[in-house]
Amino acid sequence: MKGENFVPEDTSFDALVGGLGLEVLRPSSRPVLYLLPAPRPLLSPEGALLLFRPQEGLYRYRNAAGFLLPEPDPELLAFAEREGLGFALYPPWLKRESLERALALRLFALAPGMALAGLLDLFLKLPERALLEVLHQATGLALAHVAPWGEVLGFAGPVPARHPKEPGMGRGWAALEAGEGLLVAYGEEEDLLRAWGLLEVVARLLRLRARERSVERMQEETLGGALLEGLILGEADPERLFAFGFVEGVEWVLALVEPPAVLGRHRLAEERRREATLELRRRVGAYLDRLGVPYLLTARGNRVAAMWQVHNPRREAEALLEALSPGSRLGYSAVHAGGEVQEAYREALIALKAARPGEALSFAGLDPVAFVLLQQSPEDLKALVERFLPLPPKLLRTLEVYMESATLEEAAQALHIHPNTLRYRLKRVEERIGPLRAPETLARVHLALRARSLLVG
Repeated sequence: MKGENFVPEDTSFDALVGGLGLEVLRPSSRPVLYLLPAPRPLLSPEGALLLFRPQEGLYRYRNAAGFLLPEPDPELLAFAEREGLGFALYPPWLKRESLERALALRLFALAPGMALAGLLDLFLKLPERALLEVLHQATGLALAHVAPWGEVLGFAGPVPARHPKEPGMGRGWAALEAGEGLLVAYGEEEDLLRAWGLLEVVARLLRLRARERSVERMQEETLGGALLEGLILGEADPERLFAFGFVEGVEWVLALVEPPAVLGRHRLAEERRREATLELRRRVGAYLDRLGVPYLLTARGNRVAAMWQVHNPRREAEALLEALSPGSRLGYSAVHAGGEVQEAYREALIALKAARPGEALSFAGLDPVAFVLLQQSPEDLKALVERFLPLPPKLLRTLEVYMESATLEEAAQALHIHPNTLRYRLKRVEERIGPLRAPETLARVHLALRARSLLVG
């Protein structure tokens, strides 16, 4: 029978330390419940493997499992003999971080539930990539930390080329929100469920680290934001960019980003707009920080202005949009290599006005018609639409599809009507705006339809 003092053989001091091939000076069958890498006055040492030499009060460690030190200590060895504790040595050249990692993994393998405290203590210390590797070794699951823009920030084990984009669970995988992205685990369903608690702990730890980094980043961005604001207003010297890492002659772009629209004029709507802008700034900063290039960031109203040195403007702008909330839109300037920040801001503003929700649009990619129309005020664009498109909704939709189609039959098919019905509708359209074969009518219609799309966008 198992008595009150029964010690499970697989969690004993001997099983843990001896299994790693360390030199045992004093064996012990006491159970190891967790690691104690440094003195913790408020933590009971009962069942702890001590990785330090207590300076005083040895008596309070009489219920520990044992000591693991880099060199012999006669006083501690005598104490261990007297109280029945274990005592072992590890090579002095072995790094403490490597030792703690090996011990935590060994302990977790012997008794996962009992070793959780030691493993968590290790998790708190490790950098992200090492953290994923330890979790992979502890659970046997392949792991990936995936950013919102699709980049794999870290992985351990054989992971697939593509990963889930939303939290959830599917066949052979589980994805948890982990701050700036997702923690995705791959394996059998039974293994995923068994490791779910540990996955949640690591995901929360990654979220906490992301928030800490976000606070640090926003503090770092404050001075840069003030400079960018001054450059946009023409009140700062572009030569100050050098202090923020911008190298003279290296290309950069300026982008304006806008979150999805929040409807309403009440106080709650304003609060939501403010929260959306703060979240937008956080995500833009996180992406540019990961990109590893010099950048400046500032909020202007409900928009965020960002300036950064580029390698591939289109790809980086589209990846930035991927990192934002669905429905956000982005306009960015042409590529510059000097101090033309005011000009770049104007270009980004024009591109943003033309961008639709979920679109990243370059000023250089604007068609000439949109460029001309966007020089006008919204009131002028609205007047243009009302003057040249005096049509009810059904006829207006008919005209839009007809102008976008190569043939009359294609337009009829897109509208799900008979070609003769389309001819009848077009005849009614011509009665209001003029013959569609006339070049001047087509020019007016094209301008008015483009103005309408810009107003809707």
